[in-house]
Amino acid sequence: MRSNTFAAGVDAADISLAFFGHPVSVTRFNGRLTVRSPGTATSIFLSLLDEIDGAYFRPSFAALVPWQIRREHWQLLYLAFDLAREPLYLFSSDQVAQANEEAGRSGRHRLNLFELLQQESERRFGFRYAGPVVEGGGGQRNGRHEVHVAYALAAGKPVPQPVIDDYTSLSKFDSDLQWAKPLLAVLELRGALPLSKLVPLANVMRHSKQAITSENAALLVMLMRLAPNEPTTVEVDDLLYERGVLESHPLPELYMKPVDIGQPSCKFAEVLRRTLADHARDGRLAELDNARAAGTLSKRDIELGKQLAILDHGRATHTYGNGLAKAIQAADMSYLLSVLDRPDDANRSTKQAVREVFGIKLIGVRAASRRRAIFELAGMDSVQQAEWESLSVSQREARRVAREIACAREAAQMSRVRTADGAVLTGAEWVDRSIAEGFSQIVSVRQGTSVRYALADPVRHLQVSLRATDGTLAYARASLEQRAS
Repeated sequence: MRSNTFAAGVDAADISLAFFGHPVSVTRFNGRLTVRSPGTATSIFLSLLDEIDGAYFRPSFAALVPWQIRREHWQLLYLAFDLAREPLYLFSSDQVAQANEEAGRSGRHRLNLFELLQQESERRFGFRYAGPVVEGGGGQRNGRHEVHVAYALAAGKPVPQPVIDDYTSLSKFDSDLQWAKPLLAVLELRGALPLSKLVPLANVMRHSKQAITSENAALLVMLMRLAPNEPTTVEVDDLLYERGVLESHPLPELYMKPVDIGQPSCKFAEVLRRTLADHARDGRLAELDNARAAGTLSKRDIELGKQLAILDHGRATHTYGNGLAKAIQAADMSYLLSVLDRPDDANRSTKQAVREVFGIKLIGVRAASRRRAIFELAGMDSVQQAEWESLSVSQREARRVAREIACAREAAQMSRVRTADGAVLTGAEWVDRSIAEGFSQIVSVRQGTSVRYALADPVRHLQVSLRATDGTLAYARASLEQRAS
């Protein structure tokens, strides 16, 4: 047998054991305490099974079913299966060698304790390592004791209270057996419903964070008699909701806080926000209706989903619309083409907003016509389009960087920085001066959950702080990127 943790530091010579009056040798193998008994490996191993059998599986020569056996006693049999794979924990090397010789004379390759135990377990108990057939389990075999206890409780079998207490304290009814947890405490539920109704009922109540108790068990059983013979969780959820057992889903906490959607910079930004929000809301409502028709969402789920779709419509911001409007005004063709010069089913709502405000059609036209229309949207005629498209990739990139620098500089101009000599500069002037003085790298240092940025001079090992909030970080990045190109 393997040692318990309390004996980990005990010397084997200090331990004295006896079995039916006969001394048993205690030794240490691979750092663990074990025993050595006289006799052959086969006889010793079968004597171990005899103890388990006589004391727990067939006391008084009466065979017990799995759910009548205590969990710890059931585990002894499977511990024996584990030990069968590691015979040196039980026997000396001489005993193992002798057993292998005997197996060879019998035509077997070597001693196979695992198969021996399988055969003995089947002869004595009627099952092998895979476990006995689960009562009411559709013919499945299972070696997990908790499975047998769960099905027995569901069927209303007289499971001994000590066995139930084992699982009340162990909380082993997890994963695939969570439906059985209420059966441990609620006597009124045991044997009251077929599994086909008990399982979805328990799942719905658990997901709704409502307990099944002795106070509500009778009502739930009565209501489940109104359900189909094999109801889905959606059907059970609907039934309990209609009868007032379940309440409507609460709004997520996120929706309890207002959202600043901002202000539209122009009519196009306003229309684009509305068009996108309409599309998202209508698409979500259609998805919910389809899911309801398919029976995959409960009435409560549908009600919450539709409520959120409507609320999301009002929480959509003007950020994207303002950004696209700015790109149109600045003739940022790289960005505009990436958004609009795509097949009809891509960014369809954005193209519809362009049609509504500017009268420019981007859907249902040839690719060349669509591209020409996008340049027209930005105020560029065919000559300017040809000029832009003749630019090299590097030239386009240079224009992009220049636009980013201009935007970043504009933001940095709004901030003020007091230098060490007392001068007050704009953020843009301060970044320009720092870069000119040799500060040529941006470094970051994490401080807790935040990140601090700085402009560093790698030669003098100096740093000056940058901030994302005042535009100096963005302007420094854009300026250094332009210098590197």
